[in-house]
Amino acid sequence: MNKKTLVISIDALISDDIPLLETLPNLGPIVKGAAQVRDIECIYPTLTYPCHVSIMTGCYPDKHGIVHNERLQVNVPKPQWNWWYKDIRVKTMLDYAKAAGLSTATVTWPVMAGSAADYNIAEIWAPTIHDDPTDICTQANSPAVAEIFERNKGRLKWMLTPEFDNYAEHCGAEIIETFQPDLMFIHFSYVDHQRHQNGVKGEKVNEALRFVDGKIGTLIAALNRQNLLDKTNIVILGDHGQINVSHLFNLNKLFYDRGLIDVDEQGKITGWRMYAQSCAFSAHIHLGPAMDRNEAAAILKEIQQTYPQEIEKVWTAEEALAQWHMKGDFEFVVEAATSVSFGKNLTGDLIESVDSSDYKFSVATHGHLPTKGDQPPFILSGPDIKMGVQIQGAKLVDEAPTIMKIYGIVMEDIDGHPLDVVR
Repeated sequence: MNKKTLVISIDALISDDIPLLETLPNLGPIVKGAAQVRDIECIYPTLTYPCHVSIMTGCYPDKHGIVHNERLQVNVPKPQWNWWYKDIRVKTMLDYAKAAGLSTATVTWPVMAGSAADYNIAEIWAPTIHDDPTDICTQANSPAVAEIFERNKGRLKWMLTPEFDNYAEHCGAEIIETFQPDLMFIHFSYVDHQRHQNGVKGEKVNEALRFVDGKIGTLIAALNRQNLLDKTNIVILGDHGQINVSHLFNLNKLFYDRGLIDVDEQGKITGWRMYAQSCAFSAHIHLGPAMDRNEAAAILKEIQQTYPQEIEKVWTAEEALAQWHMKGDFEFVVEAATSVSFGKNLTGDLIESVDSSDYKFSVATHGHLPTKGDQPPFILSGPDIKMGVQIQGAKLVDEAPTIMKIYGIVMEDIDGHPLDVVR
């Protein structure tokens, strides 16, 4: 029988959560005595989708091609996210595993729509809360899980969580029981949601961790029923931390006031020479074809000098590539001052209070430099793991080659290196 590994991503899990995890009924026995790598250095920007692709590939965004959660759709209130596996430009752990003859599963793992997994329940949603998700999910999922999806789609409530985590829990347990995949990835988002809504730390966050512990208990029970628990390596990881937000800064309002963004009578954007796509604590600056790059650089320099309490740093695309391994259709990257998040409004106040309409504008958020804020852990437990090893600091891109090392698989042309936690 092939080795078995279950990789569980708890979105926005941080190393400071470990003491609580060790007390929980399901995570406690996994985390206590495990190999623990604390304070993982993330990638830039610290957003869920780019982070999860770096976890899956061992590469930085300049190689794998996913630099934002969302697509650039300036007039769409809720833009489409970067759901589709085909947009990843490098090989993933799934590709290596399949080439080695391993069976694979992904459950609500970001950027896995249409993935190479044998058993895939994609993280994707319909355009609005009123739309039936069946068509888009059927396109994104693997055919082998069609019946599992049909039995569980009623648990979904658009993109909202905890409903999405309930859906993941039950689909994941059914996949374990039905197919016993050799390598399985599953993603839970409720902890991230509660940090966005309530702040980085507090009882609501602790309740969310207990909630996810229950979801993991369902997966453990499924492994137990198949007599697989003692044979399975379990990996618990986070993708990024969060930082509490003091206020929003509407950078696009400054562009609009300078005549760099055009709108119609309804306020819809009809054209732009400069546009800031918010990544929450950072922003990608896109230029229209009529905009001179040197002029744009001068404008950004002036804005930074005028608002030093709001903007910490501006990089050109070339500088961002060299320093942070990020590459996209943008010409500049702007990092906000700590606790300042970039808003979306063109008119009204330049500085606004936080709100809960979007993860980028909430009480706490991310998208910041990987050197800031709390950092996630990478925890491994199981028969192929050097139990009890403690490592302080590694990189997000080290996680894929470490997981592949369990199977004796060497990933090529990646940025990360396997950590010394595998037997």
